[in-house]
Amino acid sequence: MNFSEILATFVGRTVEIVQVNQFLQGQLRSSVGGLITAEVVSSNYIPTSQVVTVLHESVSFVRILPL
Repeated sequence: MNFSEILATFVGRTVEIVQVNQFLQGQLRSSVGGLITAEVVSSNYIPTSQVVTVLHESVSFVRILPL
């Protein structure tokens, strides 16, 4: 299993995605082909909830939050 396949098993869960220059928290929508898609709640960086796509290469780590 690769990183994308492992993340795909957590679709629908709340995740924290940490990049060098930002922190995103929201619901994981998909993880396919080197891309992570999440519906991100509002934060300092994003004023309203929206769907964000992030390249795997730019991610420092992903934390799956407990139910």
